[in-house]
Amino acid sequence: MRTATLPLFPRTTGRTATRNRSTITDNLWRSGVMVALLALWGALSLVTDLVASPAASLTALVELFANGSIFRHLNATLQAVLIGFLIAAAAGFPLGYAIGRSKFLGAVFDPIVAGAFAIPRVIFFPVLLQIFGVGVGAQSAMAALAAVFPIMVSTTAGVRAINPLLPKLARSLSLSPLQTVAKIYVPAMAPSLMVGIRIGFSIAFINVIIAEFFAARAGLGLLTLRAYGQLDLPAMYGIVVLLALIALVGNLALWAVERRLSRKA
Repeated sequence: MRTATLPLFPRTTGRTATRNRSTITDNLWRSGVMVALLALWGALSLVTDLVASPAASLTALVELFANGSIFRHLNATLQAVLIGFLIAAAAGFPLGYAIGRSKFLGAVFDPIVAGAFAIPRVIFFPVLLQIFGVGVGAQSAMAALAAVFPIMVSTTAGVRAINPLLPKLARSLSLSPLQTVAKIYVPAMAPSLMVGIRIGFSIAFINVIIAEFFAARAGLGLLTLRAYGQLDLPAMYGIVVLLALIALVGNLALWAVERRLSRKA
């Protein structure tokens, strides 16, 4: 007896189609917001000479890349952000994990961390300059000092929020402490941890730029300040746009990782 063979079609569920339509709509709205901001910027440049036009700013930025004068500053800023952020992540995660696991450490350090979180990090920059001197070292330390707190706080919150059955499961499987962290805690608290990492990256980036405003041999913050001092408004606006793009791309990359982990959690 012959059986009919049905043609194979790609399965597209209604839920997937709805999600795709929602993604397209969201992207259109985001594009619309960016176009509106660009139009507002262009309109302001027509009203006052204190605002450079988007075209002039883009041209000035392209010239900085073409003559190569921006690369030393771009490298200094990215290097300081990356080093400071990695130090903050490497220190913030184990500290937050230890505070989250231990009631004693939580009782001791919770109020201290909450109080220290509110202290403006910029007041420590003169101390860092005294220790590291003017350069990437002081800027990286500034970024690390600023970013370690959100990473530590989110890690502590993530550890305390996981299902209490999971540590019991780890003990029943005779997992070592390192295996318990890697296979139980990190996957369970990944969304909360990624929120802290994303906030930590933003704060590290902001504090590096602030540090470059005060004292630096190279950096995009210093270059922006020089352009302002020379009344080179197109270059100043162009560098500001570049800084915004770097922060936006970095955050979007971390946000995409966070969303992927949230779906798996």
